[in-house]
Amino acid sequence: MPRFLPILTLFIALVPAASAGVLTLTNGDRIHGDLVLVEREHVVWKSETFGDITIVKDKILSLETDKDLKIAGREEPCALAGHRREQWELYCDEGDGWVMDFPAIDRAEPYINFVGNPVIFHGNVSAAGVFENGNREREDWDVNTNFDVRHDDFHHIVGTQYQNQNNVEVQGLEKYRLNYDLRWIFAEKWFAAGNSSFLHEEARNLELSSTVGLGLGFLFFDTDKSALSIQSGVSSLKEDFIDPTLAEDPSKRYAAGRTAWDFRYKFDLGPEVYYNQEVLQSFDSSEDYQSNAEIGVRTPLVKGILMELKYAWQYDNTPSLESEKEDTKMTVGVGYSW
Repeated sequence: MPRFLPILTLFIALVPAASAGVLTLTNGDRIHGDLVLVEREHVVWKSETFGDITIVKDKILSLETDKDLKIAGREEPCALAGHRREQWELYCDEGDGWVMDFPAIDRAEPYINFVGNPVIFHGNVSAAGVFENGNREREDWDVNTNFDVRHDDFHHIVGTQYQNQNNVEVQGLEKYRLNYDLRWIFAEKWFAAGNSSFLHEEARNLELSSTVGLGLGFLFFDTDKSALSIQSGVSSLKEDFIDPTLAEDPSKRYAAGRTAWDFRYKFDLGPEVYYNQEVLQSFDSSEDYQSNAEIGVRTPLVKGILMELKYAWQYDNTPSLESEKEDTKMTVGVGYSW
């Protein structure tokens, strides 16, 4: 027995290595270790030699792991049966096999690490202003902040805006906006959505405009480089006016159908373009509808600091009396993203 002890020791030592995962790169390199995390653009892999390393998805030919995985949109653990370049073949608790695109995976991790999942936090803030003194007195502010907080299969999207226009001709026209959207990804591409918006805009005679709704959405793709989603549902709108005498109905409320879409794309050289739009159509009256949209470009200047060019369009077919149906605005500002 003693002479077999070294062989037995060696066998025991090799068993964990045999069950460890293997990451194969497009250049042919094979990295033995374990999966830590799959993110939108990267894979974090714990190498037996180098420790944790981050690898861009484009450089990965195949991934093998014997650990059950938690895939965004799936509550049960899933086993990875095969990885062939751009596709994962998965088997979950139901026993049915299914295939999904590897680049489209927003998040995957070992199921054992699912409890205590870290919160992912992204956001940006931008500001544009015009200040003049002398022959003309003018102060214009436009400040926007956006937050994207993700935990497990829930996405919290928060947006705020403050706008102030103050000059000799127009005194103190302020605008406040707060948006909050909640997304629950219950399947690979589908999500349930709750949305709310609160707006105070003196230029349009709005004391408070509130929108609350529910809907269903489809996520075509969502990575660090690009994203596209569309959703539709029903909303409840309520508008209270600053000067009720300028409105046919001092407090207007109606139910509406809502459709919205969001798109962004980041070029390899750095600039990012985005476009989002929302359309609301009253169920009671075909004349009651409104829409707002934003299209813009964010260009990085230095790490974290960016320049933003944005065109905003807003249309209300039944505005307050003496108010225009359409509003447009072009802004150029600087901001910070993380």
